Amino acid sequence: MALVRLPSLHRVPDGIEGRDPEYIRRILPRLWLAFELYFRAEVDGFEHVPDEPVLFVGNHSGGASVPDTWLFLLAYNTYFTVEGRPVIGLAHRVITDTPLIGDLARKFGMVKAGPHRAREVLAQGANVLVYPGGDVEALRPTRDRNRIVFDGRMGFLKLAHDAGVKIVPVVATGGQETVLILNDGRKTAQLLGFDRFLRIKSVPLTLSIPWGLLPGGLPHLPFPAKIRMQVLPPIDLQERYGDEPDWDDAYDYVTSAMQVALSSLAARTILPVLG
Repeated sequence: MALVRLPSLHRVPDGIEGRDPEYIRRILPRLWLAFELYFRAEVDGFEHVPDEPVLFVGNHSGGASVPDTWLFLLAYNTYFTVEGRPVIGLAHRVITDTPLIGDLARKFGMVKAGPHRAREVLAQGANVLVYPGGDVEALRPTRDRNRIVFDGRMGFLKLAHDAGVKIVPVVATGGQETVLILNDGRKTAQLLGFDRFLRIKSVPLTLSIPWGLLPGGLPHLPFPAKIRMQVLPPIDLQERYGDEPDWDDAYDYVTSAMQVALSSLAARTILPVLG
């Protein structure tokens, strides 16, 4: 079987310009089958997505490998087809700037996280996927695997309100069982200065394949945990809060709705990893 050679990072633009529908169409069946078999993936609720640009807001899990992100992108392109309204994901620069991984991410439409770029993409008619909790949530301790941890970040609310788009929450379980995270690494990141120089907010102690027990969240081979994902009905901030929202109230409303849905989804898990 011939290998697919990816072009260098600098030749792959990001966003809609870098998204490669033909490439996605070619590898989508194989990747989707792999995720279905390895993670026994279940994704429901895409019927809630309106036919207009929206901001998908998800809980983030799985350390640096973030299988929930890839599962969402695969499921979205399978459900709506590659030719449908594109979805563009906001990613940490560690992902977008890494050779090969960054190329693949850009081909699927990912961009370096930032509100200005997100507004541009929404204005172009695409959907945007954002994880407000970022690395803090993706690297939260395994004991908190079924908690929404947005760390007080409200930029996604202001982005949706200013752009005049609805928020479509997405919750998922199982991703945080693909790696064992033993502690909250935020203090370690501050002591090492990673939060200032690399914009990495968490450096926890993790147990993963092939790294074993190691500080940090390096890309790893995920444990084959069962991942369930649920897309929730849209939330219209302008309709609910008007032109001058109480951002604290809006934050509590969105995160509470997601926590209720996440807890309900988690209740379906009988045993961690096994599902």
